[in-house]
Amino acid sequence: MSYVMSIEEFSHIEHQLILGAEERYGDFFTTARDVSLVLSNIMSWPTKDCDIFIRFLSQMKKAHTLALMSLVRQHRIQAKMTLRYFLESTVHAAYALVHVDTTNYFDTADGKKHDPQKASRAAYAWIREHFESHSDEIKRMKDLINEQTAHANVYNSFHNFEFVGGENAAIYTTFFDFDDDHWLKVDLWECAQAGLVAADLILAIRKVHGGFFPSRDADNVPQLIEAADRLFAHLENVPNVTK
Repeated sequence: MSYVMSIEEFSHIEHQLILGAEERYGDFFTTARDVSLVLSNIMSWPTKDCDIFIRFLSQMKKAHTLALMSLVRQHRIQAKMTLRYFLESTVHAAYALVHVDTTNYFDTADGKKHDPQKASRAAYAWIREHFESHSDEIKRMKDLINEQTAHANVYNSFHNFEFVGGENAAIYTTFFDFDDDHWLKVDLWECAQAGLVAADLILAIRKVHGGFFPSRDADNVPQLIEAADRLFAHLENVPNVTK
């Protein structure tokens, strides 16, 4: 009924899943991976004091890479929750690139306690007012995650629980999600899309307000957007058939 492998064996399997991801998922994996690389290297050097922006950017980079790795390691719920954290960090990074006054987040001089909800309200409101299309897409993705995977939900058990009746009845509870290449490709596209929205937002804000020198990797964003659009068109034309 339950899995009995050791943590070391789980880790070995996860490593093999990552090594085989490009062959198994093709452009869906490579596009998401390349988007994550762009995010990790989007800034060459800051041009103003933007400590809070860089802090949230570091969270963005780590969270997006972890979400991608969780997907190909077949841990969908972990991936989605991490992707939500990535989107939240993106909003704060975008806001902090313009609003460099750190008192929205902490005030060491006066010893005032940080109010994270107040900081979030200010950041989301500013993005919604000044970059509406990016705000709408971030909201769409967050709403979808909140609806499906962010909270304990019995439907999520279909990823790693199965009951087989009959003479040889059995209950399966697996550490890894069941194989479903179609939906994993959908999730990889969503991961790439989230990263592209974030990169495009940060670069758009930087173009207006400055803040850092972009790296050469940032030049790849338009081509990656085109690649993600092609993958989305492919998904629309593929019947919803799972293994």
